[in-house]
Amino acid sequence: MMIKFAAISMAAVLSTASWAQAPVASVGGSGSVNERLAELERSFSARAQAQIDQQRQLNAMQQELSELRGLLEEQSYRLEQVIERQRSMLAAQQEAASAPRAAPEAAPRAEAEPAPSQTAASASPEPAGDEQATYDRAVNLVLQDKDYNAAIPAFARFITQYPQSTYVPNAHYWLGQLLYAQKRFDQSKAQFGRVVEAYPKSNKRADSLLKLGLIAREQKDDAQARQYFEQILSEYGSSSAARLAQENLDAMK
Repeated sequence: MMIKFAAISMAAVLSTASWAQAPVASVGGSGSVNERLAELERSFSARAQAQIDQQRQLNAMQQELSELRGLLEEQSYRLEQVIERQRSMLAAQQEAASAPRAAPEAAPRAEAEPAPSQTAASASPEPAGDEQATYDRAVNLVLQDKDYNAAIPAFARFITQYPQSTYVPNAHYWLGQLLYAQKRFDQSKAQFGRVVEAYPKSNKRADSLLKLGLIAREQKDDAQARQYFEQILSEYGSSSAARLAQENLDAMK
């Protein structure tokens, strides 16, 4: 639905843009100088309003596309987590099946087999229900409710409550995004920097480096921005973040 909305929005924007850029109609001919000047002023006002509307639509579409990208990345990450859990469970089952069994007379059955609770704990690394629910609520504040002010403390609480969760790097990244949108650049930089430094294998690391480069540009530190963009090209050369990094480097020349 969001992709269809983006396509409709783009068509509307292009239509508005083509009208906004059309030449001003001739104001010559009959009529007093004041009348012709008034007509010319109306024409320029109409063009200015059209350009404002065009920019507003572009901003709305950019926000929708950003949220769609976040949703797709989140679903991809969760799928990877499910696959990884299934692999871990399968490996545990294979290991248990191949392990030598003690002879019945050597040890009682109760001692040869772990208690059911112990087996479940060792074979299922899935996060606790409260952990998953807490994370989902924070994400939904962004993607569904669009309540960005409430999402910031929600992600911060999740990091505090579940510091060992596999979702922590994602939570730092979401926090960085939300703070960046509010132009709280120093706080945003701290969150993205945490992802880069503490979670080198996170799928959010390349995008975090990109955001650090964009923040450096916002803060007029072009040397630092170039360093981040070049690091992305070096470490993530085939990623979408690398393409955006290159575009920013080209724009800084």
